[in-house]
Order: sequence, then C-alpha cells, then structure tokens
Amino acid sequence: MLRQYRNFAIALTLFFVAGFSMVSLIAARAKGPEPYNRPLSRKDEAWVRQTLASLTLEEKVGQMVMADANVVFWNRENPDYQKMRHHLVDNKVGGVLLFRSEVWPAAILANRWQQMAKVPLLMAADLEMGMGMRFDDTPWWVPNMAVAATGDPQFARLQGEATAIQSRAMGLNWIYAPSADVNNNPENPVINTRSFGEDPAQVSTFVRAFIEGVQNAGALACAKHFPGHGDTSTDSHIGLPVVDVSRERLLNLELVPFRAAVESRVGSIMSAHIALPQIDPTPAAPVRQLSAKESAKAEFVSQTEAAGNVTLPGTLSPKILTGLIREELKFDGIVVTDAMNMAGVASRYTPGEAAVRAVLAGADMVIKSADTDAAISGLREAARSGQLSIARIDQSVTKILRAKARLGLQRQRLINLDQVDQTLNAPRFNDLSRDIAERSLTLVRDQQQVLAAFRTRSGPRSILNVTLIDDVDRAVTQPFVDELQQQGIEVENILVDARSSEADLTALLERVDRSTADLITYSIPVRARSGKGSVALPPIGRRIAAELARRQRPHVAISFGNPYLLMAMPETPAYLVAWSAYQVSLRAAARAVSGTIPIGGRLPISLPGLYQRGQGIEVRSR
Repeated sequence: MLRQYRNFAIALTLFFVAGFSMVSLIAARAKGPEPYNRPLSRKDEAWVRQTLASLTLEEKVGQMVMADANVVFWNRENPDYQKMRHHLVDNKVGGVLLFRSEVWPAAILANRWQQMAKVPLLMAADLEMGMGMRFDDTPWWVPNMAVAATGDPQFARLQGEATAIQSRAMGLNWIYAPSADVNNNPENPVINTRSFGEDPAQVSTFVRAFIEGVQNAGALACAKHFPGHGDTSTDSHIGLPVVDVSRERLLNLELVPFRAAVESRVGSIMSAHIALPQIDPTPAAPVRQLSAKESAKAEFVSQTEAAGNVTLPGTLSPKILTGLIREELKFDGIVVTDAMNMAGVASRYTPGEAAVRAVLAGADMVIKSADTDAAISGLREAARSGQLSIARIDQSVTKILRAKARLGLQRQRLINLDQVDQTLNAPRFNDLSRDIAERSLTLVRDQQQVLAAFRTRSGPRSILNVTLIDDVDRAVTQPFVDELQQQGIEVENILVDARSSEADLTALLERVDRSTADLITYSIPVRARSGKGSVALPPIGRRIAAELARRQRPHVAISFGNPYLLMAMPETPAYLVAWSAYQVSLRAAARAVSGTIPIGGRLPISLPGLYQRGQGIEVRSR
C-alpha cells in the first residue's frame, strides 16, 4: 500500500512538473525573444563563464569564425551539406552566415545545425532591405536612402523591428544592418542607396532608429561598414578603396553615425576593407598571385591595383579596429569583419594570414573566408605559437558568448517551425513595406508640370514606357507596367539594352515619334550592385534622355535605383526618384504616376550643381 502511495505521489509530481514545463515553454514561445540589450542575469553570466571554461583552445578559435552557405534543398549526402556539417562538428564554428537562400530549407536547417553544434550558433544574414535581400521567396523592402526620403525615422524603427521578428521566426538572430555609411560621394559604386544619406546627423537619426527596432525585438544589429564606406569610388569587392582623409574629418563626418550606433548600444560593428593612409600609413601587401584553388573560391579578384602606394585595409589595422572602435568610440560589443573573400583583403593576403591579422587588429569574428578551413587553421597555429594570446582569444569568445546569452540561445536555440509561415511575409509587414515605398517617392523636378497634368487628366490615358535594361533581368520593370495597367492606363512597353547599337537607338526613336501616348516614362533601373564597379548612366542612356528632351514630348524620367542620374541628363524636364527596382518600389511608382497616391518624399542627398538635400515637390493624390 505504501509503495502504491509513493508511486502515485511520484507520478502526480511528474505530472505537475511536466505540465508546468509545458506551460512555461508555451508562454516563452508566445512571449517571443526578449530585447537584446536587457541586463544578463546571474544565471546567464554563469553560463558564459562555464561555457568558456569548457572549451578547448581549438573550440575557442572555432567560435571566432562563421561558416557561410547558400541554402536550398540539400540531400544529406550533398557536398554542401557535408561541408557545413564538417564546420559545425569538426571546426566548432561560432555561427553560420546565409547568402541567397530559400526560407523553408533555411529554417529547417537552422534547427538541425543548432542541434549539431556544441555551443548555440549565431545565425546571420545581410538584411538591410528586408528578408528579400537574402531569401528568394520573400519580398525586398526599399533601401535605406528611400527610408530617409520619407523624413520619418519611425519607418526605420518599424523596418528594423519587422526584420528582427521575421528573422527570429526562421532561426536567424544576427542582422548585418544598418549601413551607417555617409554617402557623400555621388559616384560611390557600392554604397549609394544603401546609405541613409549624405548628412551625418540625419544618417545618425535613422541608424539609431533601425538599431532600436532590431534590438528591442530581440535580434542583434550590426552597424557597418566601419569607419565608413561612403566616400569611396572603388568597390571593395573588386579592389582596395583608399579614403585619404584626416582624423578630424573622420570624427566630424564618417564616425558620427557609428558614435550614434554605439550610444544606442548596438551589439556589433562590421569593419570595411578600405585603406586610410592618414590613420594607418602601414603599406599593404602587394597584390599576390592567386592559386587556381583560391581563384575558384574567391568571388572577386582585384581589378584596380596592379601596383601603387596603398595602405593596410581597415579590417587588418589595429589603429582602426582597436584605436578608433575600442579606444575612440569606447565600443565593447562584437567587432566582425566584412566578407574576407572580397578583393580588398583576399587579393593581398592568404585566408589564414588575413584571419590572424584581423584578430590581432581587434576583430572578434571572421566571416566568409575564401577558405574557412585555412582561416581556422591559421588562427589555431597562431594561438599555439603564442602569436595570439589565450587572453586575447578569451576576450573575443566571451563577447560572443555574452551575445548568445543576450539572444537567449542557451535556453532556447531551436525555433517553432509552425511559426515560420505565420510570420514571414505576413500582411502587416508587407503593408508596412508598401507604405514606406509610397512615402519615399521623390519628385525632384517637374518643370512643365508634365507629371502633374497627366495625374489629373480625365478620360482614357496612355503611356509609352521606355526601359533601359542595365541587368540580365529583361522584365525588371514589368511590375511597373502591370500596375499602370491595373490603374486603367494603356501602356506600350519598349526595352532598350544598355549595350544596344546605334541602329537599335534609331528604331526606338522612330517608335517614339510614331507614338500618340499622353506621356512617355523613361524607366532607368541603373543601380549599385556588389562587384559591378559603377553606377553611371551608360552612354546610350544619356543619348535617349537627350533625344527625348529635344523632341519636347511630355515625358518623365524615373530612377529605379541610383538617385544621382539626373546629373548625367540635366536637360530632362521631369525627374522622379523611386529608389529601387524591387517590386514594392515599381508598383508604388506606378501608383504615383497614375495619381492614385500623393508624392511627398525629399532627397536625403544633394545633386551637385542641380539641387540641394531636401529637394522634393509635393503633389496631392488624384
């Protein structure tokens, strides 16, 4: 009898314990991630200390490196799957960085990878422009400069929050955004609209807001690209940019948004592969002869410096990563490198040498090496030889573990897959994205009230849309055309390739002369893309603009990318900036042209020789 009573009591206790645990788990999942900047509890701090003490030297080094992947469906025998398993199980990497991927495979593998890992993983992605920037089955949001064109920092905060909520739902916890670069160089080939603008104070305001949105929603934000990539004319993907400015200039311009980020308690800062001769005059290594294996692994090879007096890339400079970030800005979070396979570093330093130099300079994590095994091997050898001290390694690993604790990964590293399709692409997020795109549209010029007249025109309306193709996607502006047609406008669409011949141009102009359309829209999706090297309007694009102006037909040029294009076609009578060639911007521009929505954006940058920052013509809706 006593035994039966004891068994009953034990069963009853287990029932209540299990029930309480299940209720707690459900409550935790319903509650969602806690704000990133919350104080760590004693239990959290104990986990950090105990985990650090449990790691071998090799495992500590692994925590300082991130593996990378483009995730689609993988069979378990797939070489890419096995390669990632090797990095997680053998190399004990601290995280995984995702590039172009698909949502469901990435979410499922995020859980599987977390189960493989001894220590919970940081899961990262570049998400400056929403989930669509890295996941094919989610929509792109507008770029930072478009958000700033709305004039409302609340949109940056809401975008950061939305990105964090969707990221955490699918297993990501580290968002490589926002770009804190001040784009004061109109010819910048890689930052451009990724920046919030050219004014350090305005950029700072939007950077703060985005960081607060991300980290209050429970993800880790990252201010990039330190100390500022906005005044470069070389893309660091394909060469080593040189920013030859004084310390005073940096403090008053480039570093202002980063100081604001630190004051907002941003959790991480990403370095840039740019040389600053007046800060660190140490000569860079010469461009090296890449092996066939290295060339195959690297995405880009230097195209800009066969020789020349260029100095140490910022990512490898102690005077920049330690002197400026740690000592000047007093930043105590994670310093992460930019992708180490970019030519700004990879064309001059081997993967192992680059990883060691970056950590010695002050980096805590090394990402996207051209050879992850070689990077880890280099770090391990430097640690064994004493080139990297145990204290220096522990310093970085402690920061990484504290970040994981702030994200709550030691308590719950797996995601609830049932939440993925309830959260990603949710209507509330898509509506917010559409609102930002509509508010960002900026009418810079309308000298003859061409657009205003068309918007208010009664009866049937028609448009001849000329698209200058600057990409492999020949249907890039099709959503713009589709939306115009949905607004009841008859549209004839003509495509002109940036490499078209003189005969092609003649044929185009003949069609323009024959057209009876009420308005001609000149759609120009010329935009900054990594590795492209230029954001200039192609020669044929300038010719088209000049010929349209000469004919004095009612027309408006629409920039679906680089906002500075008007400088290359100053004779254009009407100029609308839609900021991107993503569907949300294309459809918003069509609604603006049709008169369905008002236009009220203002330039966060100046167009030298034409317009000052803040230019924008307000137009009411139809």
